[in-house]
Amino acid sequence: NELHESNPMLGHRGCRLGISHPEIYEMQARALFEGAIEAHRSTGIAVLPEVMIPLVSKREELRILKKKIEAVAETVFEAQGERIEYLIGTMIELPRAALRAADIAQ
Repeated sequence: NELHESNPMLGHRGCRLGISHPEIYEMQARALFEGAIEAHRSTGIAVLPEVMIPLVSKREELRILKKKIEAVAETVFEAQGERIEYLIGTMIELPRAALRAADIAQ
């Protein structure tokens, strides 16, 4: 109920939700990295997780969450005694972000 919104398509969601409630993204990142390490151990096949941070509209949002995800990855790698490669990125899906990205590129 605390997170209910009248118009969730435009509100407090995606990366902004992860910034105000970091425990959500931390839990998801921990599960992703632990699962990838377990998959590698059980199959011997290299796993390359790709983390996408959703609904980014500003560079600072991406920076904040990337830093948090990297910290979780390091904690998991240390606890598991194994490191894996991974990627962190975003999809430019908001009109404002797309227009700003085009301006920056020029």
